[in-house]
Amino acid sequence: MTFRRSRYFFGEAFAGIIRNRLMSVASILTVASCLMIVSVFYSLVTNIDYFLQQLEEDIGIAVFIDNDVSAHGLEELYEAILQIDNVMSVRFVSHEEAFAIVSEQHEDQTILEGLPPDTFNRSFNIEIGDLRYHDDVVVALEELWDLGIYNIRQNQTIANMVIAISDMIRWSSTILIGILAVVSIIIITNTIRITVNARQNDINIMKYIGATDWFIRWPFVIEGILIGVIGALFPVGIMLFGYVRVVNWVQTNTAVIEFVRFRAANEVFIMLFPIIIGLGALIGTIGSGTSIRRHLHV
Repeated sequence: MTFRRSRYFFGEAFAGIIRNRLMSVASILTVASCLMIVSVFYSLVTNIDYFLQQLEEDIGIAVFIDNDVSAHGLEELYEAILQIDNVMSVRFVSHEEAFAIVSEQHEDQTILEGLPPDTFNRSFNIEIGDLRYHDDVVVALEELWDLGIYNIRQNQTIANMVIAISDMIRWSSTILIGILAVVSIIIITNTIRITVNARQNDINIMKYIGATDWFIRWPFVIEGILIGVIGALFPVGIMLFGYVRVVNWVQTNTAVIEFVRFRAANEVFIMLFPIIIGLGALIGTIGSGTSIRRHLHV
């Protein structure tokens, strides 16, 4: 595409937006609304996934071992646990280390006086790769009971709740995004169609004198892309300034989730920005392509 042609295509695209400014504004606002919801739900989902990663580090599974298991038996159990799918790491906790952990958790040390370290069972602390496979790992561990397992401690309640919330947000966001994307495409299609109808005679003349379909189509495609990209810039700008403020407000005013760490703004926007701009351009392209296709058959 030469510079002269590019200038012509972009000039016609901008002229079309200005000529139909009311419909163009409606299209831009519709795209912005759709992509704003995409941005909000993306931020929620990415932070929930981040929270799941934190839970994977903090929850884990503890396997307590019978006191009569020998060093060879410990090694055999250790190797068997490592072979379980989705087990990322296994750390051995000795009698002495278990005693020290319990001591740190109790301010009143008198209740521990006189107790030997082997009062507390040895254990393996297991880190899993994905909380969604927590129950599968527990089932696999129960199959190793005969190797000297005394007890399996697990806490999947919080993880199940977060996973359920994450799935709900993903499904609801997909449905909402799909509906709003269709609405955006319809409005952009109507916007471009008004421009196409106004220029129908010009299009027919260009076709009769030999202009290619793409030469005629490019201004309308660019117009749709511009509407989509301009609409995408609004939610990106709002999220850029609002994300940090919302996170700070939540952490300051919501004591119940003080322990939750949110993703840094730069980590969110390094992925969000190209996704939103790309979606805006795609919606605009589909809308413009749909409106111009039937007018090229003359």
